[in-house]
Amino acid sequence: MAQETPFRVLDPTAPQSIATDGMAERPESLEGMRVGLLRNDKLNSEPILDAIYDVLAERFEVATAYRVNKGDASRPAEPDFLSDFSNEVDVALLANGD
Repeated sequence: MAQETPFRVLDPTAPQSIATDGMAERPESLEGMRVGLLRNDKLNSEPILDAIYDVLAERFEVATAYRVNKGDASRPAEPDFLSDFSNEVDVALLANGD
């Protein structure tokens, strides 16, 4: 007799539960902010970040965009790289493409 494999059914109408522990506080506005755009070398990560930035720039008078590519999508960014990046920006957007 074959062993039955249980599966989990998710209820899409259940209330969402979002963990916020350890998350940075969101600014009230992006006015004058330096927006960091961090991509990972995957296809379409750059266009999606640019499209999101364009929408933000239309809605807010952001100071500038700081675009960087961390490279290899299969590896985390080096701590020094992230430290340098965070010193250049006030808020950051990250994208994985494909």
